[in-house]
Amino acid sequence: MKRKRYSLLYLFILVLIFSFSSCKIKKAYVAPEIETPTTFSSKDIDSLSLADTEWWAFFNDSTLTSLIAEGLNSNLPLQNIVIGIKQSQLQLQIAKAQLLPAVNYGLSAETSKTSLLPDYQNSVTAVGQVSYTLDVWGRIANQNEAALQAYLATEMAAFEVKATLVAQIAELYFTLRDIDNKIFISEEMESSMLKYKNIIDARFDGGFISKVDVNQIHISLKDIQVTMQALYRARKQIENGISTVLGSLPKSIPRGKPLQDQVFSSQLPTGVPAGLLRRRPSILRSELALKAQLAKLGATEAFRYPNFEFNFNIGAQLLNPSATFGNLLGNMFGPLFNNNRINNTITVEEEQFKRLVLDYKQAYLSAFQEVEDALISIETYKKEVEIRKSQLELANEAYNLAWVRYNEGTTSFLEFLNVQTALFGAQLSASESYKSQLQSVVKLYLALGGGWNQQN
Repeated sequence: MKRKRYSLLYLFILVLIFSFSSCKIKKAYVAPEIETPTTFSSKDIDSLSLADTEWWAFFNDSTLTSLIAEGLNSNLPLQNIVIGIKQSQLQLQIAKAQLLPAVNYGLSAETSKTSLLPDYQNSVTAVGQVSYTLDVWGRIANQNEAALQAYLATEMAAFEVKATLVAQIAELYFTLRDIDNKIFISEEMESSMLKYKNIIDARFDGGFISKVDVNQIHISLKDIQVTMQALYRARKQIENGISTVLGSLPKSIPRGKPLQDQVFSSQLPTGVPAGLLRRRPSILRSELALKAQLAKLGATEAFRYPNFEFNFNIGAQLLNPSATFGNLLGNMFGPLFNNNRINNTITVEEEQFKRLVLDYKQAYLSAFQEVEDALISIETYKKEVEIRKSQLELANEAYNLAWVRYNEGTTSFLEFLNVQTALFGAQLSASESYKSQLQSVVKLYLALGGGWNQQN
């Protein structure tokens, strides 16, 4: 008779499972609509993208690629992100465990004595318990999905940090090489001006020129020397900044190719704008957050419906092995007077989903702007560099002619110094423009989502 009752209970459970198997709440994800143009402002539609190039092949300076590799291995914020990924993995495993039965055990011992029984009565009971929550409405499944998408979003955040770190090290390195270049220019100009100073001092000692010319060249020389001190200061500070990014105390940073030898390909394929949606880590992370929130919303809606839980207990008296027991218990719990609280919670999650949709759209707009900004920077800096080269040639020629004219007495020494100042400024500006051109290419590489999914 007992066996028959258990058989009927098992049959009832199976009927429940199959009856509610089609009642799971699962919301289908549909990507938000975004206006996607067919091309960037460069007007080039190509099948590949600059972002498909691995970072170690993108940069042609082995010293720079070594610094990037060191940064990816030792950068502290990146290591923090990696720990976050491990935490997300554990949270995902915890969520998955909810789909499995929970198995527990217990052991109790008791001794007692009454006036009716002269001897002590001892008992030791061992109990095993299996409990299982039937995920009829998909609440646990949705929680698993939310945990999975959160884990993937954490991974994507790590990719985003890696991509940003690669670009950051490259930009700092190009700044450092620009400062090195400007220091070389300044030291060369100082050496040149010292030669002219000696000539001016000799002419003054011979009574051929006034003290005004002597003071003027001393003033110009001091200006150059002040500039050099600012550059020495900036060089050390940039080295300190790079050291911090590399996860180390301030140290001397090794140098590779000079600034003018840091050359990128003249052909920079950008791909199509839609590629940003498939590659850019910030956009993908926003999309994963959307999917996680959608699953969380499904799990919240499941609280509207009853929860089914089954418990199976089995035990025995260890001091009396023939004394065994077992029972199977089914429970159903559902909301009654808290429906308004559940509906409000669902509304909160729906509003959060709307916010994340806006975040997703904003991520794409920001990415598109960064690509467009980088493209116009590359285009204009390329032209600016050519103009600076032409300006530098004219400044050099004017500098040489100005000294000749001064020697011949056809112009004042002040005019020569003005030409010298113009030449010095042109030299520094040419270096600055070329550095900015290099950095704009790096920014385009980052904006396109380049290199983040590659293994180093």
